[in-house]
Amino acid sequence: MDQTAPLVVHTAADSYLRDLRDPALVPMLDVDDHRFAALAGLLGGPAPRPAPDVSGTLVVAPPGSVATAVGRALADRFAGSFEELPAGGLHRILDARPDPAQVVLLALHDEIDLDVVTESLRAVGAHRREGRHTTIGFVLGPDLSELSWLLAKGLSCHLRKPPQRSRLTVVPWLRRPPAAGLEAAPDGAVAAPEWVVGARANRAVLEPMLSEQYTGLVSVASAGREHALILGDTVVCGDHSGHRGPSAPGADAPGCASSDRCFRDGVRAADVIRAAGVRADVVFANSCMAWRPGTGLVAAEYQLAGAFQYGIPAAYMGAVHQMLPNLAVNELVDEAASAGTDIGRACAAVNDLVRESGRELPYFAVLGLPWVTPGSGSEPPSTTGAAPGAGARDGVSDLRPRLLRLGRTVRALREFGPSGFMPPDGIVAMEAEILELARTLKRGALGADPAEGVLGPLDRLGGLIADAEMSAVADFQEFGKMSHSALNEMWEGILDTRVRPTDGACPYCKGRLAELVALHPVYERVGRRALICNVCGPVADAPLDPVIGDVLIECPAVWERPGTVTVDVLLKPAASVSQEIVVAGAVHVSGAANSGMSFPDARRIAIRPGSPARMRVDATLNAEAFTHHEHFVRFVAVAEGLVHYASRPVAVVPAR
Repeated sequence: MDQTAPLVVHTAADSYLRDLRDPALVPMLDVDDHRFAALAGLLGGPAPRPAPDVSGTLVVAPPGSVATAVGRALADRFAGSFEELPAGGLHRILDARPDPAQVVLLALHDEIDLDVVTESLRAVGAHRREGRHTTIGFVLGPDLSELSWLLAKGLSCHLRKPPQRSRLTVVPWLRRPPAAGLEAAPDGAVAAPEWVVGARANRAVLEPMLSEQYTGLVSVASAGREHALILGDTVVCGDHSGHRGPSAPGADAPGCASSDRCFRDGVRAADVIRAAGVRADVVFANSCMAWRPGTGLVAAEYQLAGAFQYGIPAAYMGAVHQMLPNLAVNELVDEAASAGTDIGRACAAVNDLVRESGRELPYFAVLGLPWVTPGSGSEPPSTTGAAPGAGARDGVSDLRPRLLRLGRTVRALREFGPSGFMPPDGIVAMEAEILELARTLKRGALGADPAEGVLGPLDRLGGLIADAEMSAVADFQEFGKMSHSALNEMWEGILDTRVRPTDGACPYCKGRLAELVALHPVYERVGRRALICNVCGPVADAPLDPVIGDVLIECPAVWERPGTVTVDVLLKPAASVSQEIVVAGAVHVSGAANSGMSFPDARRIAIRPGSPARMRVDATLNAEAFTHHEHFVRFVAVAEGLVHYASRPVAVVPAR
């Protein structure tokens, strides 16, 4: 076969072990041409990913393991250390090591069982609770060739080109995607994690997304078995039809191994999505028994983890136990990937979360090297060594800031009505969650541990707020497309107003601005501030204490019909913003519904402190779009429960 540097394939174990010690090479042992070509095709690209930090690596193998020589070579490569797994378990090694370490447990399938995996996870968890942030990855396989394949994928993952999509989350039982932040790419485009939920989680939609497009992180929350993930109308599995059966004595095979029928009624073997064909850096299966190393109900070669391992994913994460998929876990992994966090630390944070919640066992495990980081696609480059984002909770040690932030947001949403806006949906449900939180915190003040009781209502409250903000923006957009009224016309008849000239200049025509300040006659906290241009009208309209500072609508002053016009909205966080905020925003033209113009629906944008963000949308004008010298392009957003607004005039003319 044609070799592709730094990849090199060996047929002899001695030469393979020699090259494994060389950090400049990525060797494999007896890997076939097809898989080699698939891996080689992923390498390269204009912007290489940061090299992983492998300092402090500890490689462990069972006593007398066939993989011992591989483990020693791997430790030499990292200038790390190698240990045989003692009879007392991994904790005996970790207790003797004062520094945090990344642990790689290396073994063949028949050399390890589920007890070893769960004991190792408990040992790592105990050290994390002591503040020693150890992570672990399990490198397992049926033989040395498959071990070498998994190692090669992990060792070369940072050399891969950027994926086409950063993150894909699949949740068949969810009706609609939850709040998910968008991120501004360097070129001003907006990159978003993609969700496929409900009835769309079917074969027709997902097979091309999984098998034809390359994704950084594929995250699934679904019902499942050891050998399959259950989707809307099919399953993701190893495509076992026609297999002769397990080689391991006493192990069982799924029914499809000897027939053309899936275990799921109505699904033929030909209709399944092959796990080995999924194109991703990392796969996370939040599903029952997604990985049962060494002690499964089916033989290792039929397990879902092994099917993904055979393909190009450099790491796989799954739970060893029966469970109810908790969407907060997928959101945590998604946020960790967004922050550039490796899969080992993401898995440790997940186990910390489920341990503190008391609902599930902390038995999520990584198959692969723990420092593998999924590619970020078109998003900004990852920061080496970054921890999970603000929402990626490393335990539940400090919930108070989040509680207060959500409380302020609910209060702001409650003030829609006094400001003259339509009250958002879900206020009653939000108040119910806040009551539950308050009762739990009261118990905590009396000495009870509130962590378990707080997490559920806290997550539900966050979801209700996100839904309410998006719904409110959609209502503002719909009203704006039907009406020519500006936002300030909604509150001027309710709030007490005063206007004064300012020295500021209009961002669009450079004319003088006037400041209109309005206060509620009864509710002292309720108020608005607008900037009015004599030519361009109300160019900005914000709460008295905004979280979005300047808003600039960038687009041509003259639009031609028919055609498409790109509108960029530049958003700057207010100086008071100290952590990332997620904005629900939409663009429209006043009266667009009757003017032959259409706009995309509301979407979410993430804004970081001190950094501007950009939302880009395309307006479509049909051949009958109303030609007029003064249409108003308007942007409306809700962030932290507060309504922000911007406007500018444009003209529409027939195409020349």
